[in-house]
Amino acid sequence: MKLIKPVLFLLLISTCCLHTSAQKQKTTATKRTNSFQRCGTQTLFDEAVKKDPRLKTRMMNKRQTVVARYDQLNQFNQLLRTNAIITIPVVVHVILANPSLVTDAQIQSQIDVLNADYAGLNADSIRIPAAFKSRYGKGNLRFCLAKRDPQGEATNGIVRVASTILSEPGEGDPVKFTCEGGSDAWDASKYLNIWVCEMPDGFLGYAYYASLPLPDVPLNERGFVNNYQAFGKNGTAVAPYNQGRTATHEIGHFFDLEHIWGPNNCDGAQSCTDDDGIADTPSQFDCTFGAPAADSVIVDACQTTAPGIMWMNYMDYVDDRAMVMYTTQQQLRMEATLATVPWMQSLATSNGCTPVTTFNRDAKFVKFIDAALGPCTNGINFVYACNNTYRPVVTIRNAGTDNITNLTITAKFGTGTPVVTNWTGNLVSLASVDVTLNPMTLSPGTNANLIVYTSNPNGNADQRLTNDTGRIDGVVFPIGTLPLAEGFESTTFPPSLWQRMNPDNSITWERTTAAAKTGSASMYINNFDYDVNGNQDFMHSPLLEVRGKDSAFLTFQIAAAMFTNPFQTDVPTDTLEIFVTDNCGQTLRSVYKKWGRDLITTGNIAIEEAFVPDANEWRRDSVFLGDFSGATAPYMQVVFRNTTNYENNLYIDDINIVVRDVNPNLKAKGVMITPNPFREKFSLQYYDPPANIEYINVYNQVGQLVWQKRIALGRPGSIPTPGYQEIDLGSMSSGIYTVQIVYRSRNTDIFRVIKVNN
Repeated sequence: MKLIKPVLFLLLISTCCLHTSAQKQKTTATKRTNSFQRCGTQTLFDEAVKKDPRLKTRMMNKRQTVVARYDQLNQFNQLLRTNAIITIPVVVHVILANPSLVTDAQIQSQIDVLNADYAGLNADSIRIPAAFKSRYGKGNLRFCLAKRDPQGEATNGIVRVASTILSEPGEGDPVKFTCEGGSDAWDASKYLNIWVCEMPDGFLGYAYYASLPLPDVPLNERGFVNNYQAFGKNGTAVAPYNQGRTATHEIGHFFDLEHIWGPNNCDGAQSCTDDDGIADTPSQFDCTFGAPAADSVIVDACQTTAPGIMWMNYMDYVDDRAMVMYTTQQQLRMEATLATVPWMQSLATSNGCTPVTTFNRDAKFVKFIDAALGPCTNGINFVYACNNTYRPVVTIRNAGTDNITNLTITAKFGTGTPVVTNWTGNLVSLASVDVTLNPMTLSPGTNANLIVYTSNPNGNADQRLTNDTGRIDGVVFPIGTLPLAEGFESTTFPPSLWQRMNPDNSITWERTTAAAKTGSASMYINNFDYDVNGNQDFMHSPLLEVRGKDSAFLTFQIAAAMFTNPFQTDVPTDTLEIFVTDNCGQTLRSVYKKWGRDLITTGNIAIEEAFVPDANEWRRDSVFLGDFSGATAPYMQVVFRNTTNYENNLYIDDINIVVRDVNPNLKAKGVMITPNPFREKFSLQYYDPPANIEYINVYNQVGQLVWQKRIALGRPGSIPTPGYQEIDLGSMSSGIYTVQIVYRSRNTDIFRVIKVNN
């Protein structure tokens, strides 16, 4: 049973890396109170342990093998160490609204800092106090910008993504996922991934400890995140974090180093029994901030006499210019981690730093792009089009050494007539460009086997043909027929010509046989297990030819429940919204939106198990889709959108979409009530609704108000143009009822309707 919702890592943002103001040393370093916080690594770990207390045990069990290897290296240092240099391939993902702000030179400056710091060759090591110089470590780890990507293609090791996405420190950070506006990790067992981006509240960076086991932290989230204002030594780097030491620090965590004061957050709960597990770093009570003078002796509750604490260590919190050393045994611990943690071992043998054989002329097809799906288009099989022409958008990469100034790109369906696009521009080596190809004519249904290939870069033969071609299964021109009925009885899902969109690649719309209003199946979304807030999933109907029709209507059966108390109105809840679009989803017009008590069909009760409706827990909803008599677009689609807030399951069945010509009496009179007489429901319709309606009131024969709706045009609950409101009096007795339409600026309209027995 779902008893309590887990705390989202996003909540960490307000609490990460805060430091106590208590002064524990006789000679104190400056405590910094600016907007930057040095590191989120330990806080992320602590919050994860709160969610799963067994995580710490699993981590410590993994760490024991690292410690054993470290002890072995430490005891037999001269005998066992071969001093073989290990070079780690690095890929830098720059995710910013303008990713070119972080230049290649700035990125290279960071690589240079890492190589100097990990080799023990940094020029500012002269700042190490004399008492600690003998502990200055010179390690074997080195770093290079990758020269070949996971597919064996030449690369400069830099991926730039234009995106306004902000890092959300913790598992599922969107900067690590292409589908969320970030950049997918390269194989983390062969590349060190660095995501350079904007971070909340001035975070400088965070990483995951190597000993955190898989899959507690997925492989594709390993690496570290670095604030773009604290990366490298120039460009966007801002003092006092402009010497590249944030990356030096976070890579220490990546290779399993603790902060020098041990596993706490300097939040008042620390003690001298905390330790980082490294023999040649003195115990330390608190974090150190600012930039102490090079010869400072700082003492605290753990180190009460000189030489004091090792505040200049890369694993403390001082400013970049004050961080100048790893110890010998910190270097040993990192190398032991690399040699011992299974998923890390292949970093040492990766060929990512080995250049590939290149050609002068080598144009590479990279991928198809579906504009409707945004960045989440890797591996798409079908593309959906909204008219009878389709213009493929493809990504082409210059994998050669010569700039490409012109290129032929050919597209065709199967063995059909090729459509040729002659591209011109200036594509430099290893750069990519998105190209919109010339239009291709579509037939209704599925146009199978779209093939696109490049040729003739710079007017000459391509010197490598094996990477020229891309294929997808087809392009769908999904024209449906009216009336449209869908009950999800076919095992094919999504149904033929329907399109499902799942931006987060997580839980989404599915077919189920566990519940149905009619038949044996329905469509549902498992909000009960969808443990996030605000994620959206879409289902698009086929294209429907409604141009010239006066009215279109949607009816469907719905069943929904809440996990929390429906009367708890301050809690965000699952929301179903229905839209109409005439441009393939580029713009959406809302025609229906329900959440909370208005959405659920179970009464005002909380359901603490996964909701499966019985026959009496369904409701038929009706939606006026609009007047299309003056429409210029040939087609429209209906879009169902679920917004999850981790409540309970939502089911849809028996979807029906119909079009009707407006009743001539409605055109003549401007307003009409039908049917009259009625049994349970009647509809109020305006042909051209006035903009100043305030209330719709319904009174019984003795003048009692039995139904009311306040109208606020353009707001949730308003009558959608051109005015359609269904009024349900099914629970009322038979008789004559008065319908009163109240206007803001003129008299009321009065209608009488007759309810007859069922």
